[in-house]
Amino acid sequence: MNKKELLKKKLKDHYKYIKSLGVNIDIDTGEIWNNFDGYPMPDLTCRSTYPTSDKIVGPTKKKVYPQLDLPEGKCVTIAYNKGGYQLVDKEDL
Repeated sequence: MNKKELLKKKLKDHYKYIKSLGVNIDIDTGEIWNNFDGYPMPDLTCRSTYPTSDKIVGPTKKKVYPQLDLPEGKCVTIAYNKGGYQLVDKEDL
C-alpha cells in the first residue's frame, strides 16, 4: 500500500469510529449531517411595571406618616458617631 491508500483507509476507519459515537456521518466522504436547528429562544422581556409595596391594589387606606412636632429652638441633626438622629438646640449648630 502506498501512502495515499493508507491515508484513505485510516480516514475511513476514523469515520467509522465517529459513526460509532452516534454522529450522523457519511463513511465514504466524511460529511456530517446535522438537522438540529437549536433550541427556541426564551422570552426574556421585562414587565413595564414591577410589583412594589407602594402600589397596593384594592380598597386600602393611604399610609399616614407621622408629623414631627419640634419644640421651639430645637433642630433634628445626625447624632455624632452614632448613625442615628437626635434633637439639638439651634444655638449649638
